Amino acid sequence: MEKKRKQEDRSINSIIHDYLMGTLSSEDQQRLEYWLESSLKNRKKFESLLKKKDFIKRYGQYAEVDEERAWRRFQKRNFSIRSLYRQNIMRYAAFFILPIVGALMLLKLYDVIHHNSDNSLEIYASMPRSNMMGKQKAALILPNGEKVTLNAEFNHTDIQKVESRSTSTSVHQIDDKKENTEIKGESVEEKNNKLQTFPDSEYWLTLEDGTIVHLNYNTTLKYPTHFNSLDRTVYLEGEAYFQVAEEKKRSFRVVTSNGVITEYGTSFNVNTNTSTGTEVVLVKGSISVTTNTGKEQMLRPGELAILNKQLPKAEIMPVDVNMYVSWNSGRFVFEHSSLEKLMKTISCWYGMKVIFQSDDIRKMYFTGDIDRYDSITPVLKAIQNATGLEIEMIGKNIILREPSIK
Repeated sequence: MEKKRKQEDRSINSIIHDYLMGTLSSEDQQRLEYWLESSLKNRKKFESLLKKKDFIKRYGQYAEVDEERAWRRFQKRNFSIRSLYRQNIMRYAAFFILPIVGALMLLKLYDVIHHNSDNSLEIYASMPRSNMMGKQKAALILPNGEKVTLNAEFNHTDIQKVESRSTSTSVHQIDDKKENTEIKGESVEEKNNKLQTFPDSEYWLTLEDGTIVHLNYNTTLKYPTHFNSLDRTVYLEGEAYFQVAEEKKRSFRVVTSNGVITEYGTSFNVNTNTSTGTEVVLVKGSISVTTNTGKEQMLRPGELAILNKQLPKAEIMPVDVNMYVSWNSGRFVFEHSSLEKLMKTISCWYGMKVIFQSDDIRKMYFTGDIDRYDSITPVLKAIQNATGLEIEMIGKNIILREPSIK
């Protein structure tokens, strides 16, 4: 019996190793998830392992991205290009960048595991990879005007200590008898902490109630240090993925310029950076959406709601959720996306400027999957190979042009 138990331990340890190296099969991932959920002892063992400095050092050597290996692996994948002719040439291509990752800086990983055990392993793996790229950073502006730059080394406790330094702590305690939108003529929104990500960064934040918010780049979240006893309200401009801590007495509200999202214990994505309005996608659980001038509408998992301040009702439709939330687990997924839109994302994420030689190039369309935490070189090679374009990187500029005729 003891021999069998040791064999199982070695097997689990091997699976954890593969998970950290980014080579875990779907079958082994299910086994690891089952093992973590089967007992509190197993989860504590996993958490303890990730906290050990010698463990981090031992696997840190695998964290560097091998661009040539990434490119060779990409070349083995099949992709297709096909053209349709209308007024202009419309090219379609599919390309895939396989993730190559190791373990690095697991401080944030442990903090999130500790505060919310419902996260998927995909999201766990994203955090150290984000740290590796230096993407985990944001500016926290306190109600008293103090500004603090946060990075991966700040955990939930550290941020709480920063928030407590504000001399305006009392303004977070909202009078339950007042409306949440106004206190003595002043907006509650102005009394909140303000967390802002940069054009090329993201950040995971754990709120007071245990809710985890993953902010995408160019996003602002306003939130109180302490929620009131009636509900939990935050204000969003940009894109964020919410994993809300379930509470029976207080609902969780996300206020945007186009309306309000109210949840009842769930995971969902909110994006205000769209041309149509605010997009809300429900992953699991239950939420409602309310436009600024309309009535509350309920969403089911797998549905998208579009809130537009000009319309009384939200437009609700079933969608492929993965297309909207893949960024949360470390991937950019594009379906029938213009090259202009694709390159805008890459430009922002990698801090580059994109120059198109012609409008025809802007109108190329793609379907594909890109590793969000890969270096830019294999990504550009993939686009170049799939389209036949010439792509040149000069300093902070990416130049896309038609191939020269020899």
